[in-house]
Amino acid sequence: MIRDSRIWNSIITGKPVIESIDVDINSQSLRLQVDMISILPDSLHKALDGRRQITIWGKDLMLAGFPDELVTTSHFRQFEINENRKSRAREFFKSRLLSFTVEAVKKDTQRVYFNGKNVAFHDTPITFNPYTSQFTPIPIIARDVPAERVQKILYEKLPSIDFLSYQYPEDPPLIIGYQNHFFGCKSGWLGELRQHWRIYVAEGEEVTCVPAEIPESKILRRGNLAFLLDEDLNEISNHLLFGEPFPANEFIKRFSTSTQAFVISTSQSSFEKFPEIKTVPKVKMPEVHSMVRDAMTRPSEVLEAGMQDFEVQEGVDSREQTFINDLNQVALSNQLVYDMEDLVNFHIAIKTGALVVLAGMSGVGKSQLVINYARALGLSGVDEAGEERKQFLFIPVRPHWNDDADLIGFYDAIHKIYRPAETGLVDLLIEAAKEDNKDKLYLICFDEMNLARVEHYFSQFLSILELSEDRYLTLYSEKLAPEVYNRHEYSPRVPIGNNVFFIGTVNIDESSFQFSDKVLDRANVISLKIYESLRAWKAMFEERSLGKPSEERTQLSPVPGNVFASWCNNSPSEIGLSDAEIDFLDELNSVLRKIDKDRVVGYRIIRQIGSYLKNIPSSKDGQGLLDRGKAFDLQLVQRIMTKFKGPESDLEPLFGKYSEREQAYSPILQLFEKHRAVSTFSYSRAVCHKKAKELLDHGYAS
Repeated sequence: MIRDSRIWNSIITGKPVIESIDVDINSQSLRLQVDMISILPDSLHKALDGRRQITIWGKDLMLAGFPDELVTTSHFRQFEINENRKSRAREFFKSRLLSFTVEAVKKDTQRVYFNGKNVAFHDTPITFNPYTSQFTPIPIIARDVPAERVQKILYEKLPSIDFLSYQYPEDPPLIIGYQNHFFGCKSGWLGELRQHWRIYVAEGEEVTCVPAEIPESKILRRGNLAFLLDEDLNEISNHLLFGEPFPANEFIKRFSTSTQAFVISTSQSSFEKFPEIKTVPKVKMPEVHSMVRDAMTRPSEVLEAGMQDFEVQEGVDSREQTFINDLNQVALSNQLVYDMEDLVNFHIAIKTGALVVLAGMSGVGKSQLVINYARALGLSGVDEAGEERKQFLFIPVRPHWNDDADLIGFYDAIHKIYRPAETGLVDLLIEAAKEDNKDKLYLICFDEMNLARVEHYFSQFLSILELSEDRYLTLYSEKLAPEVYNRHEYSPRVPIGNNVFFIGTVNIDESSFQFSDKVLDRANVISLKIYESLRAWKAMFEERSLGKPSEERTQLSPVPGNVFASWCNNSPSEIGLSDAEIDFLDELNSVLRKIDKDRVVGYRIIRQIGSYLKNIPSSKDGQGLLDRGKAFDLQLVQRIMTKFKGPESDLEPLFGKYSEREQAYSPILQLFEKHRAVSTFSYSRAVCHKKAKELLDHGYAS
């Protein structure tokens, strides 16, 4: 009997049941039933008791990259939006398969619910039969594991961490992949899984080997697993069964100097004729620079020959530029198109700001950008061992949150215990603060952040994030610690390290609250660009999709904290602003003082603008990926002009009041003209025109 919950780390493949797609009435979460179509661990098979379907919920689909539109229960267009959500999901999943792990949750004494977690999407193989096809997972040994080590694994019963991604305790793998070949033996591999797998041949038997020639369109890949259709697996097994023995000494000679990688051939050749092993040519795969970020940051991954990444030239790896490219490609793999300037702007803001806020209308991809940023950093999904990566937390904000107890929990004085909130935020912060995790990055997203008043539920964080070091979140008074039963699990104060990043998404509509100056002082508020022409958007999507990565390429390993830190310039000895930029800000403050002496740009914001400009990433030739004048303009909009809101009497002296741009005249526009050497201020001008028109139409600018 399953008690409370149980998680199986084995990766399972499944086929979406399209007609099952629905929206849960209570949570407004999308819900999808999936038929499992790969072998199951024996314990999971017994727990399912004959069932072959599990449920995957909208949150897990969104974390995998499905673009969903969340609504609150009070939304007046709820039915229409939900119908659109279901229709979009049916279209999206009709040509896809999924891979996932399974979690069993017992919510009452009668039923156990089986849910899919750590989801990834795959294109359906062209030969897949929805009624009869089944998949079997095959472990693939990474190409950078030395041949000498692999030889000992296969021939000498050496325990190997390379099989941790294969989590089927009752079943040793039928075949194994390494450097463009399959390996097996006549009666099948023997094996045992304790801490690590031991894979070996039976006494008196020999290892056999055949080249891998399966078309890529017939296989699903995830990490170091390849899921083969049963008919292909049987074909390979037959050839291995009747193949010639492959001696251990030949193994070293063949693979120790080879630069082959385990790939699935794109040719349509079948297994009718296999060349003798001695005649198999050594194929040197082209160097694919976009995945060679660093030996410590990425596993060896294989891409199609000739594939080139967006704006990255062959043989060049600028590391940070490569990461931004990966972010773009991960988004494209999920049918999302972002302006590259937005991606660079967002990345710099995360590097340099305590809080980053993505603002704008619903449906522009704010939440999805955060989710894909986490995927590009390798913080979500599953690791090589099939374990869930818990370095990304997605927290939907609730309208009823009034104080930080709703976010972090509270001390129960009656039972003398600290009760953490269901958000999981405190647990993640405790995990991030552990000594073993200091070099791991953690990302926290507050979705729909302004559905409740940020100054209320986020108040403690607003003070903490202002500090550069010694940041501690107080859970309860230290005087109470001796009497708190779970104080060893939840200490009175939790440190918040520099390896934790906070991001919020906000909708600007009638259902949300505006930010106060206290929040805006600490946040980079970014509005994502919206293409004015759908034709331009379509053309951009098709152009960039030419280099779209394969499914397994989006499963990226975590970027270590020390690598991310190497991208940041946190030098305390330089402000980062040129004399011309300082002069502009000085004159801007002079203009603001004449209107309201309390509206001037403070030192904190000036330092943070300088930090942003210091951290513009460079391209392969040393040029900034974002023009400095444009970056300064963006910071003026994101850090300063967000605070300019109020009635006509306050803002007309700054912005003027007019309906047409030709009539534009105001002190701030004159300042832009005077300092054209600093920037063209195109974004700031647009904001000024918008606010001037709001003053004319409504007597108030927001």
